[in-house]
Amino acid sequence: MASGLVRVLLADGDDTFADALSDALDRAPAAAAVSRVRDHAAAVAAVETEPYDCVVTEYDIDGPGGESGGDDRNESEVDDAASGLDILRRVRERDPALPVFLVTGAGSERVAAAAVDADATGYLRKGESTGDDGSVAEALAERIDDAVATYRSGSGTREVGEDRAEILDRMADGFVAVDADDAITHLNAQAAALAGAVDGSESAAEGAEGAERRDDAASGSEPGDADALVGTSLWDAFPDAAETEFETAFERARATGEPTEARTYYEPAASWFEARIYPSASGVSVYFRDVTGAVEEREEIQRRERVMRRLYEIISAKDDPFEGKVEKLLALGRDVLGAESGLLSNVQGSRYVVEVADDVTGSFGEGAVVDLSETNCERVVSTAASVQVRDVASDPDLSARSGFVQQGISCYVGAPVIVDGDVYGTFCFYDRTDRSEPFSDWEATLVDLMARWVGYELERRETQIEMRRERDRLEQFASVVSHDLRSPLNVAAGNVDLVRESVDDERLARTSKALDRMEELIGDALSFARLGERVVETEAVDLVRVVEEAWATTATGDATLAADALGTVVGDASRVRTLFENLFRNAVEHAGDAPTVTVGWDDGVLYVADDGPGIPEENRDQVFETGYTTSGEGTGFGLGIVKAVAEAHGWTVRAAAADGGGARFEFGDVVRRRGD
Repeated sequence: MASGLVRVLLADGDDTFADALSDALDRAPAAAAVSRVRDHAAAVAAVETEPYDCVVTEYDIDGPGGESGGDDRNESEVDDAASGLDILRRVRERDPALPVFLVTGAGSERVAAAAVDADATGYLRKGESTGDDGSVAEALAERIDDAVATYRSGSGTREVGEDRAEILDRMADGFVAVDADDAITHLNAQAAALAGAVDGSESAAEGAEGAERRDDAASGSEPGDADALVGTSLWDAFPDAAETEFETAFERARATGEPTEARTYYEPAASWFEARIYPSASGVSVYFRDVTGAVEEREEIQRRERVMRRLYEIISAKDDPFEGKVEKLLALGRDVLGAESGLLSNVQGSRYVVEVADDVTGSFGEGAVVDLSETNCERVVSTAASVQVRDVASDPDLSARSGFVQQGISCYVGAPVIVDGDVYGTFCFYDRTDRSEPFSDWEATLVDLMARWVGYELERRETQIEMRRERDRLEQFASVVSHDLRSPLNVAAGNVDLVRESVDDERLARTSKALDRMEELIGDALSFARLGERVVETEAVDLVRVVEEAWATTATGDATLAADALGTVVGDASRVRTLFENLFRNAVEHAGDAPTVTVGWDDGVLYVADDGPGIPEENRDQVFETGYTTSGEGTGFGLGIVKAVAEAHGWTVRAAAADGGGARFEFGDVVRRRGD
């Protein structure tokens, strides 16, 4: 117990902790006088000019909780030259025995290691004991009283080793300090336990006593374990650390005098460790922590990224048929899940039909049909939800089914394949060996994602088939109309022409004109029916050539064409020509006498414009509707055909106003050949 007034310097901007410590010292047996400073500069001045019996300093004096208020700095960003460590070192230069306690509200193992190196009497983290500053302040007050009593007694040099051991053993991470010859000067219990993880076989140098010491260190049960390793070589205590990234970083730190870091796998502990190495004049200090969890987590994330990349490659392959993609998805799922088999099924009432199988058990093949109630998939179908079972034997319902009884399926994961809102079937994986761990959420999600894609693709295929049927019906109808109407139409037109050769009657002229009109309507109807089919096979289309051909085959009268340097696009040349023919015909019909028609590009948009009166803004959406026309001579199909051809190419189309006030038709998303 200290006698007389204890003079304590507290260098800390944290008012809450300062009040708690003052209260705790007031209750201590020895009377204490606390001098408070709030920043590093004031602390330096105090320790260099005033005598004290004890110094307590916050590591980050000017940081969070200080006079400047809390901030968001990370402890690793604090400059040690302006920290409590600097105060500690300054005190040690003047008095190697004076009690100095380093406290911190946001410390780390690096700070604890540095406190040991700087010969701190103690290192405490605020709130570390039970979660409040008061409990730490009480403990610190007791230690101050004992340390000051020892200091004043002059009963010998303070036992630095004991203080260091106390600090080091309270660290969650391992700490080792070695001298210039790599002999261990001190280490904490965590480091001693890791040294004990070295293979227990005796070396000739160790003998039985050394092997027993290693076994004791591994157990971590004896308080003298760390002491038993002091004096031994770092490389004898941790032989498997030699010739690793750690040794390289260690030697670099010693050679350069600069701190280094290393991450390495330590075989005896079957763990990854991250080491930070700090050289000093007296040797090297190393503190390390187990980062196996972080490494495994990162590796798992990378593995998942590779799986998702492979998944994308499979489903986005344009040349693979649907069944081929499903087979590759099943192979990918088997690999990721470690499952023997996988399959895609189609459920038809009570019938379970295998559509695509990757089954090494031989139980199911493509086209196999079994009773749905005897399968694990029945639960997926009945609930329309994913199912995961790591051990089928533990499920009374599933274990009674033939999937388990006859095929021996012991673990299962499956997801429903939904098409048009109904359960089409299942996408599942299974194995004849149960799993030690349940399927992870990510594994279940992966299977569900695959099933969703399969459902989407089946739905898309059904839509395409239906669209193809509709197109076929439309094509058949158009052909019938073309044949059944044109044949009698040609007969009628021929007879009218014969009669007109001998009879001059205005009614015959009107009849002939009506027949021509019918021919035109039939032609436009056929074009509209056939040109809207999606363009699949494309080619390089020279726009200048196609535009000139379309102009030449259209009755343009006195109109003028302006089209230069149009380049090349990707599409169907025949249908693109039809598009321009209808646009040119529209311009000639609506733009007045001798219009100028311009074809060009404007900021990536292909356009056709004229200098006529234009299209009223309120009518611009209607002009593409089939049958819409403002001319008594038009069929109303022309711009509808333009829209059908554009959409068949995946282009957008809209009517707008030309710069001069005429009509302008713009086409977006047109694919141009690279370089044009």
